[in-house]
Amino acid sequence: PDVAMEDLEGKTVRVSDCKDRTVILSCWASWCDPCVAEFPSMVKLVEFFAGKVVMVAVSADHTKEDIVSFLKPYGGKAPANVVVLWDKDRKVPEQYGTEVLPESFILGKELKLIRKVAGSEDWFAPGAVQLFTEIVGR
Repeated sequence: PDVAMEDLEGKTVRVSDCKDRTVILSCWASWCDPCVAEFPSMVKLVEFFAGKVVMVAVSADHTKEDIVSFLKPYGGKAPANVVVLWDKDRKVPEQYGTEVLPESFILGKELKLIRKVAGSEDWFAPGAVQLFTEIVGR
């Protein structure tokens, strides 16, 4: 399903706004240690693909301040090609059938599901970079 909610600046963002790019829809929270561990590798992957891959990071945090605090190493805001959304009602994991955090969904350029990734991963490992190279080249 298409997700529509506000980013940290109050702008409504839809996953469908990212059509024509590969999307990583990540369900996470700053209180989730595995989520925190994988976030930097996701940012590296998105940076490596310079606009061809975007991450929509849907946070299940309890407060917006928790998210902003988590993003302090990134200047207090989302890195380039990363959209951070606050799912204060925790509806997105329910819509996507997520039972545990982190869980991510790789969506192709037409926003069709390519792969579901349950649990923490090294998103910048050679195998992951190869996978995204193949996806982006499609």
